[in-house]
Amino acid sequence: MSSGMMRAAAITLAVAAALGWGWEHAGAAERPASGADGVRVAAQLRPDGRVEVALQIRAPGGGWSERLLPQRRLLPPDAALDRWLWTTPLQLDGAQWRITARRLASGRVEVALQTRPGPVGAWGERVLPARRFLPAVLEPGRWLSSSTVALARQEAQIVSFYGHPGVIEMGALGHGTPAEVAVRVAAWASRYDRLNGARGALPAYHLIAGVAQSAETPDGSWLQRLPDHRIAEYVDAAREHGLLLFLDTQIGWSDPLAEVRRLEPFLREPFVHVALAPEFATRPLDHEPGRAIGSNTGEQVNEVQRYLADLVREEGLPPKILIVHQFTERMLTGRGDVEDHVEVELSIDMDGFGHAHHKLHGYELFALPAPSERPALKLFFEHDTPILTPEEVQGLDEPPDIIIYQ
Repeated sequence: MSSGMMRAAAITLAVAAALGWGWEHAGAAERPASGADGVRVAAQLRPDGRVEVALQIRAPGGGWSERLLPQRRLLPPDAALDRWLWTTPLQLDGAQWRITARRLASGRVEVALQTRPGPVGAWGERVLPARRFLPAVLEPGRWLSSSTVALARQEAQIVSFYGHPGVIEMGALGHGTPAEVAVRVAAWASRYDRLNGARGALPAYHLIAGVAQSAETPDGSWLQRLPDHRIAEYVDAAREHGLLLFLDTQIGWSDPLAEVRRLEPFLREPFVHVALAPEFATRPLDHEPGRAIGSNTGEQVNEVQRYLADLVREEGLPPKILIVHQFTERMLTGRGDVEDHVEVELSIDMDGFGHAHHKLHGYELFALPAPSERPALKLFFEHDTPILTPEEVQGLDEPPDIIIYQ
């Protein structure tokens, strides 16, 4: 390993906590050829006191590759304390990676990762896995693995069908069984896939799990919640058909965080995400949902983000997407207070139906600016005048990351 100064550059990684250092199980997965969604550092103590490091790649399905061994990969037992050393680079999906490591006064070894777009240029800042310390006392010859570091790249577009089971008036998701809807939304996603080059497009269910009511419910939430067994049907269908799943709560007189917490058993799945509909959060106005346009605050969004970030770290999940619907300024107050969490991808969705000109103005006003990280646009099959075609959507200067069909 070589030593030297690290030069800062824009990092192309986002840290996602996973299992931490732990014994590897026998029978590592075969190395995936492409489409990796994460990497981790593997390390072992050799009998001569040197620490050997390697890189492993995680496929979207969760399997880990065999260990990839850099040509120069051994940390000497007498390496200077607190001095970062690095391996020779490894090539992965067009980028170069290297492992960095240093010995600490406590006897532990700390590891990190760096990347750069190609064989020349500055290396990015060190990215530190959430759990990255090798114990001072190790059994020689047994490999340990760090937490996962998720690959950051241009994400595939997401095309979803929104609605409630069996209620066709609420959107496209209600027009059929989960299997039937999976076929239809996949066909729409393929239209975007053909238009967006190598980026790709993923189909998704957008399931309203909590429907706001015009009459007060016994618990005072003004919500009708979809039973868990019905939600589980869509979780199973999403897994079977390779779809993402967004669970949407219309909040009512409840609290956003409380409603999202109810969904935790499903959010432990890597393909399940969340959406909030401030339009129906009318408790501050003392109105029933639907009689006035409600709102959420930036701090309420932060509470949900912190909860999701903790869940991602605890479970070793990919980042969660949090969609917040908006079509008026007051629907999300305190936008400037919204925090940035690497474990959460915040998406502001330009909601509401009407003329394309007004819809696109709202998209530029609400979905594109910060704190939105993944701009979203909702399109209405029956109420938009006219509905934008996939070609028109992709022709925008900044096409949405997420397209929701209602």
